Amino acid sequence: MEFQAIILCGPGKGLEPLVSPLLPKALLPIANKPMLYYALEWCQRAGLSSVVVVCSSGAEQPISKYITLGYNSMQTSKSMKVEVVVHDGETGSIVKGLKDKIKLDFILLPCDFITDLPPQTVVDIHRNQPLKTIGTGIWYINSLDTMDKQTLKPDLTIHTPISNPHPQLLDIYSRPKANNQLHVRMSMLWEYPQATISTSLLESFIYVFSRKALDYDFGDADTASIITVMSEKGGGGESLKWNKPWTSVVRDIARDSWCHSKSADRDTVGMYVVPKEHSFIRCKSVSAYLEANRLILKQSSYTLPPTTATANGAAIGRDSLVGIGTVMEEKTSVKRSIVGADCIFGRECRLSGCVVMDGVVLGDGVHLDNCIIGNGVIIEDKARLVGCTVEGRYVVREATQSKNEILRGYSAEGLLDTSDEYEDEENEESDEDEDEEEDDDDEVDENDLVESEGEGIDVDDDDLFDRR
Repeated sequence: MEFQAIILCGPGKGLEPLVSPLLPKALLPIANKPMLYYALEWCQRAGLSSVVVVCSSGAEQPISKYITLGYNSMQTSKSMKVEVVVHDGETGSIVKGLKDKIKLDFILLPCDFITDLPPQTVVDIHRNQPLKTIGTGIWYINSLDTMDKQTLKPDLTIHTPISNPHPQLLDIYSRPKANNQLHVRMSMLWEYPQATISTSLLESFIYVFSRKALDYDFGDADTASIITVMSEKGGGGESLKWNKPWTSVVRDIARDSWCHSKSADRDTVGMYVVPKEHSFIRCKSVSAYLEANRLILKQSSYTLPPTTATANGAAIGRDSLVGIGTVMEEKTSVKRSIVGADCIFGRECRLSGCVVMDGVVLGDGVHLDNCIIGNGVIIEDKARLVGCTVEGRYVVREATQSKNEILRGYSAEGLLDTSDEYEDEENEESDEDEDEEEDDDDEVDENDLVESEGEGIDVDDDDLFDRR
């Protein structure tokens, strides 16, 4: 297939305390396989020959080790080359920085998605777009009632009707923090009078783009004036166009398609919304991570490994997965759960709807319900945990009873204010990016604005909308 893939492995701030320097987000197990495995398998099914995995410097060693000793060793076909690249910075500059490695059109992916949407569908949607379409983005609607809705932060996405043969992205605004106003450009409405504002679309961060996007000039005279203003404040031309979240880069290209006098000649960004019959999850939070494990469990069937000690009378449901080397004593029951390798469970333990990672030790009479237990955790006798997340290596004392808590240890290092190498893959359309543009804004003719009121909406204009 004539595409290359870029997989971005962010730090996973929303998955704390499960992530650590030794266990980066990309290697968190989902159904006892690293999260990155599913993204690589998706690329394998797409028939791609080249994949670049991008991570921070701190995650390079464990991710490289997994790809070399883990993923590659399991593949019967060596047709797909996987390369690990270290890049610290905004996701826009990361993609731009890979220009010399990207020789073909590319597919940009996060490391944290789980879906049954075939990769060929995504590629075909892009191939069938109009010639002016420089890239196609994938969006989805959450279909899981059990997901923690507070962790879902859909942007305000403006687009042509999804029912159109080829829906087009027009603009993206991050969720505001203040008043209930949204400023929409009249120039956009004149050209797209049926523009729709969606408040429930979630960004999958899967994009198929033409390689020529890496040479995108972001417009004509207006963009040049913006760069001049920003350069006077200490910035510099090329980096200012790309040193932002990739979502902001896509947004700017989408805006560029209608805000210029020569908009008819500009490139456009296409859209595709995952159909309801397909599932799609981004593991950006602890609740999403738990649901992703459950989804894989439902979609697959498993055979218990022969080393599992079930002869003692432990009851393991067919809706559960148990790793190699795990031992369970008599009268222990496991239902709708995933248990990692080399765990030791005592007598009369009860697990329901849990994810238990490798090397966990449970004392006698431990009850766990809808919990996530990190690597190497020790839970002493008669502890009762409901809806809890336990950090790796933590010790839960005897007879502890906790509900909906995060159990973790704290160190002096962990209390320091340290900055991440770069934010999660999409950076949630960082507010800082919009604030910088607002600071550089020229005066805007109010006659060219339409003010739309709605609950919880307050979006400021930016430089890319200088009036024609």
